[in-house]
Amino acid sequence: MSISMSNFDTAVKTGISADRVSALLTEARQERSYTLEQLAVTTGLTVDELKAVEDGGVTDPALVQRIASALGLPPAALL
Repeated sequence: MSISMSNFDTAVKTGISADRVSALLTEARQERSYTLEQLAVTTGLTVDELKAVEDGGVTDPALVQRIASALGLPPAALL
């Protein structure tokens, strides 16, 4: 299973909050000792985009998927 617009929307409707997703991604990044700059290079996103996701301000499933994939998180980790 992969994260897609359809199953992410379903997960959001079942109670997954932006705060929880951002906390999981932040924790995973820190556990791997990645800086935001390193993750930006890996994902192709900007540091500002990553900060917005980690702050819970952005829940775009495409961005979340890119970050999760770069961190080696299985899709189920965000559920």
